[in-house]
Amino acid sequence: MLSLPIVLWQLYAYILPAFSAAEKRVVLPILLLFPVLFVAGIAFAYFVVMPAAVHFLLNFNDEQFNVQVRARDYYSFFSMTMIACGLVFQLPLAIIAVTRLGIVSVEQLSQNRRYAYLVIAIVAAALPGVDPVSMLIEMVPLLVLYELSIVLARVLGRPRQGSGMAAPSPQE
Repeated sequence: MLSLPIVLWQLYAYILPAFSAAEKRVVLPILLLFPVLFVAGIAFAYFVVMPAAVHFLLNFNDEQFNVQVRARDYYSFFSMTMIACGLVFQLPLAIIAVTRLGIVSVEQLSQNRRYAYLVIAIVAAALPGVDPVSMLIEMVPLLVLYELSIVLARVLGRPRQGSGMAAPSPQE
């Protein structure tokens, strides 16, 4: 986590000279948004998900069992939760990318919202955390990010007509 800014700076310094000035204007906001969303996901996991998950897991049937936590298991759960939430917060970038490439339209995203909610529930259940409380806590920002992604895709996600990525016209 501490080395992420340095690693990303090195990656940006390696990648950015390969782009033209027009491509840099398109790519630079995305490259800067990636670490911001990743850090937001880690902060959300640290301040919201982890306290609820740890409280639930340590107090579940504590009257019947002597709950003992091994440091290795706790740190593994902690780091996996942090990384998973950081990666899941990249949802807006993924949606903007598929709409910019013309793979999916914003109208399709809006019409198939129910299926997206189902997929979000499945992803939240698959994230580290075995309790329903952390699943629901992880699901709420995913739903908000999905809706925010649709709004951003409406503004930024239309493929350019001259780029060759747009769908062919009916006359072709």
